[in-house]
Amino acid sequence: MSSKIFLDSSILVEKTKGTKPDLFDFLFAYRSQDLCINQTVLSEYTFYLLIIEGGKAPVTLKRDAAISSIIRDHNPVNWLKSITYLELDNSIITEYLRLMQRYNLLPNDALILATCKLHGVTYLASYDNDFGPACAGEEIKLIQQIDDLD
Repeated sequence: MSSKIFLDSSILVEKTKGTKPDLFDFLFAYRSQDLCINQTVLSEYTFYLLIIEGGKAPVTLKRDAAISSIIRDHNPVNWLKSITYLELDNSIITEYLRLMQRYNLLPNDALILATCKLHGVTYLASYDNDFGPACAGEEIKLIQQIDDLD
């Protein structure tokens, strides 16, 4: 198995919601690989964290000045710091546009897959089925449950 597994925001969001925590918990407890994210996943996750913990749309939480208290009360910094953060540079532009065009991916999904490609990550953990054809075509193993791990 590769030394890195990229975590899509869906894995983090479902853990936070408590609806599908098993894969996240397994990866954190028994992993021998580095778990990775990029700024796209960080942004998507914290956006949903506000919704889940605040119970309202993020723009409403901003209007009500509630963001600070949500982050204070539900701060994910400890476990986020244990994940490897993969940086992006200009080389991602061509790759992510190619992936959007070839697989009909939305921009954030293409950025995630392009990050995997450019960093040599061959495993992507996600509950998002949109990654299926693209992962198969790009030789990246999609992990959607514990049994998908080698």
